[in-house]
Amino acid sequence: MPDIVLAILVFAPLAITFLLKSNAALAFLALCAGFVLISFASADIGNLTKNLSIQVNSSTLNLLLLIVPFALTLLLTPKAFSGRIRLVLQCVCALCAGGLLALVAIPLLSESVRLNFANSWGWNNLQKLQTPLISGGIALSLVLVWFGKSASHHKKHK
Repeated sequence: MPDIVLAILVFAPLAITFLLKSNAALAFLALCAGFVLISFASADIGNLTKNLSIQVNSSTLNLLLLIVPFALTLLLTPKAFSGRIRLVLQCVCALCAGGLLALVAIPLLSESVRLNFANSWGWNNLQKLQTPLISGGIALSLVLVWFGKSASHHKKHK
């Protein structure tokens, strides 16, 4: 069961990117931003939710802060590119984003759920690929953002 959950986390961004032609490079960077947010500001945001009487535990809040910007970026950037080469590059970036999502989200789950992943073949292998996956995802995302042109730039305006 843990390997199925892991596969969903890793391959869902790829499926969304492929189907919607979403900008996976921006989504990867949004995922990085969500991680920075939970790393540095989750305690302050948690205090704010308590002051506003919003009953959300810290684990759920951190998952929301991680996943919402990422998912919204994938859903709000449809038809972000055209061409086969860009499709392949965006799909590779989506796989890196899915791997990063799993690497960051699994430790945020409750302890009992995390223990299910401890002996998982997929989780152990994903952790071994952590450095090249993140490094490659960042490098590819930046290259695609810096040098990529959206599909709308290719259309002729009359």
